[in-house]
Amino acid sequence: MEPPDVDRKGSWAMQSRRFSGLPLIGSLAVIYFIAGKLGLMLASLHASASPVWPPAGIALAGSLLLGYRAWPAIFIGAFLVNVTTAGNVATSFAIATGNTLEALVGAWLVNRFAGGTNVFDRLQDVFKFALAAGISAIISPAFGVTSLALAGFADWANYGAIWLTWWLGDATGDLVFTPLVLLWSVASKRRWNKKEAAEVGALLLLLVVL
Repeated sequence: MEPPDVDRKGSWAMQSRRFSGLPLIGSLAVIYFIAGKLGLMLASLHASASPVWPPAGIALAGSLLLGYRAWPAIFIGAFLVNVTTAGNVATSFAIATGNTLEALVGAWLVNRFAGGTNVFDRLQDVFKFALAAGISAIISPAFGVTSLALAGFADWANYGAIWLTWWLGDATGDLVFTPLVLLWSVASKRRWNKKEAAEVGALLLLLVVL
């Protein structure tokens, strides 16, 4: 049996580790909110559907770098973006849930099949990353567009068009902003030569265009 003082020290260490991540989680929520408001300035078909959605890429990068513990920041940021844009509390909750699940599923797929934060070290993993982004981006519009339509904030006749715009925005956000955040975060750990940087950059650009 461990002495009481050892137990207290262990408990304090665990609590310290938990609280040490709070500033990062809070910062991620704020960044998500700001990026979301900027992204929605591009919305035209529906107030909640942008053809380019930077928060999707930021959330995916945050989940890869901080781990799945980043989910509260994503949820809070997404909820605040949507509750101050369109719909109501219920639809904003549903959209935030979809956005959070999308980021977590995307991070799991990248971690499982594409090398995690080292995804851009190999070209074959870049393709896997793009596939993971496209698959996980299905989740958010499924939650978001459906909840808005059920609540009467979106026309069922435009469901398909809004869904496609939403999906394209999230997928584009993943393909553009996740690489930027990840490559910036690991820049100090790995030196890229010009050929590698050019290859990865050209491939990502091609995937975005396609």
